[in-house]
Amino acid sequence: MAPRLCVLTQYFPPEMGAPQARLSELAERLVDLGWDVEILTALPNYPTGRVFPGYPVWAPRVERVGRLRTVRVPLWPSKHGFARRLATYFSFVAAASAFGPRLCTRPDLLWVESPPLFIGYAARRLARRWRVPYVFNVSDLWPESAVRMGMLENGTLARMAERLELSIYRGAAGVTGQSTEIVDAIRRRVANVRAEVITNGVDPARFGPGQADDAARASLGPDPGPVFVFAGLLGHAQGVGQLLDIASALPADVPGRFVLVGDGPERERLAGRIARERISRVQLLPPQPRERIPALLAAADGAAITLGMTLPGAVPSKIYEAMASALPILLIADGEPVRRVEAAGAGLCAPPGERAAAVTAFTALATNPLLRARLGSAGRHAAQTVYDRTAIAVRLEQFLRASLTSESRAAAA
Repeated sequence: MAPRLCVLTQYFPPEMGAPQARLSELAERLVDLGWDVEILTALPNYPTGRVFPGYPVWAPRVERVGRLRTVRVPLWPSKHGFARRLATYFSFVAAASAFGPRLCTRPDLLWVESPPLFIGYAARRLARRWRVPYVFNVSDLWPESAVRMGMLENGTLARMAERLELSIYRGAAGVTGQSTEIVDAIRRRVANVRAEVITNGVDPARFGPGQADDAARASLGPDPGPVFVFAGLLGHAQGVGQLLDIASALPADVPGRFVLVGDGPERERLAGRIARERISRVQLLPPQPRERIPALLAAADGAAITLGMTLPGAVPSKIYEAMASALPILLIADGEPVRRVEAAGAGLCAPPGERAAAVTAFTALATNPLLRARLGSAGRHAAQTVYDRTAIAVRLEQFLRASLTSESRAAAA
């Protein structure tokens, strides 16, 4: 009999974003590997802060996303203000805890996506109700990352969140993390924790130069020069304004421009700055359906990926999609993202906030097509050999199966 897995996550398609894509694709591959997978998630509302059209606002909905039975529960959606975001997080905790046992089939195992860290409350309630172990996946180290991003003050509430974090790790049958830095930090916090690095990844068959089409080329514009695309959330942590800084500082004889594709809390500010400063080298496009991203990347000459601050363990998923698209990467970041790009030989890097270094890296890429081709080819090789989503799913599947053992159940009690 196939083991039953319930994936508990606040974010899931049709929402756009890295967690949504990663979880849906891994869940589909776990089905291929013999699991019966069900999703327990929220009514789609991210990043707009409004429930998507066609969904009830205050009632649950059960539907299929691909092959995945998906149970959606209501929450209080918001995208502005710390207090309102807390209300969003805790309303989902309450709804998942209440509706999950009524609408979901009792699983053999819970796999829980964090952040937000507070989803751990729902994980523990559901695990006790169903008498099953849970595996906690950490994509960002909360509350540490929340403090660095200014979402949470480093005070009493942060200390309470730290205690919650430790108790969740100690109660889990295992912990997965998307980066080595995350897993190392968890092991330092909790002795003898079962932990495994399960990186984000990509399906190389969906990406690559052959995915380009006339519509994608037209959307990137007719202007000459190599085009570097940023496709994703336009948020504070991403620091996309650094690309505007580069564009403003480039000498007239250096070719190249940026196309920003996406939505988020920083979009209006970026648009205002582009207009106010007349930054001609930056084009801002509306968010695109997930299935259009491979074509847009394939039509570009390079990928621009930025972080505005040091977030321990955070590795943008855009790195893997750029690699699979055979695009050279201009990466403005530090820490593990830099190590992964440099290990693959897939791009040039500059630290956040150092405009001169970023301009130098962009100039090297924009003026040297042979360099772009070499870096793009190396990235494609890494996507096919290191970051292939199917191989990553196999490692995850092995870790989840080990979490079903009696020893893991005892650890989760």
